[in-house]
Amino acid sequence: MTLVVLVILAALWAVVLLPPLLRSRSRRANDSIGDFNYRLDALGRTNGALRPGVPTRATPGARAAKRRRDVLRLLMAIFVLTAISALVTNRKVAWAAFGLAAVALAAFGALWAYARSIQIEQSRKVRAIPQQRVRELALRRAASS
Repeated sequence: MTLVVLVILAALWAVVLLPPLLRSRSRRANDSIGDFNYRLDALGRTNGALRPGVPTRATPGARAAKRRRDVLRLLMAIFVLTAISALVTNRKVAWAAFGLAAVALAAFGALWAYARSIQIEQSRKVRAIPQQRVRELALRRAASS
């Protein structure tokens, strides 16, 4: 009986472990030179131009703003759904969930306002350093060497 159980266990482990092992062996070796050549070839095919129809990458500020909007929408939806649930069922658990949603929404709003005030303060205090032209920088490097 124990031999049958051990054989079944070994078969199950083989089913779980063998496919990833075989897949990893069939892939090419992950060497840095091959990876570099692949990326260089991809850059050569695009010739440095943006392809039409392909969206450009968003800036970190735009991605953060989108995340904040998404979180706010989610918190608002949870707030509304728990409010409706609490009003319809009139149960303590529903009211507790509504209270928790209200606190989460208020905390998010307060943290968003605090982060925005820090961002405004930094924009008033920090001055951007003007970028040097590439040609001037190349001339300076050539002259100093």
